[in-house]
Amino acid sequence: MSDFLDNLKKAADTGEFNSEAAKKILDINTLADVKLGKGSVKDIERLSESVDKEFKGKAIPVTEEEALELNSDYEKKMEEFKKQDFINSQLAILIDIEDMVKASVGDMFSFVDELESKFEKEFEEENPIYSELFLKIEKIKLNFKPIIN
Repeated sequence: MSDFLDNLKKAADTGEFNSEAAKKILDINTLADVKLGKGSVKDIERLSESVDKEFKGKAIPVTEEEALELNSDYEKKMEEFKKQDFINSQLAILIDIEDMVKASVGDMFSFVDELESKFEKEFEEENPIYSELFLKIEKIKLNFKPIIN
């Protein structure tokens, strides 16, 4: 037994350290001794009673087949969670891109509004020098107006 466990055992035996944790550690140590052939059947029974008392109603023993089935169900649920997490991350990326595109289109329309105000007189006069600019503004409004709305 390690020095730590020896000191802990001495403290528990002399009553200097009286806690449930120390008692449980001693029970575990006793079980370890039994496994190694150092304990008695009485120690095993005492430990078994202690474990039964501690976990009564908290733990339900299952067969190996039930454990495998439960593990399989757990693995399936974890796989579903991973898939849902992946889908959610892709959705978040798509929403971010959509927001950036809307913001860019919004910036473009602000610039278009500035251009229309700046060259309003020239557009009304249908000055040929400004015709390309006017056509491009109209094309942008036609193509991107549905995105903003």
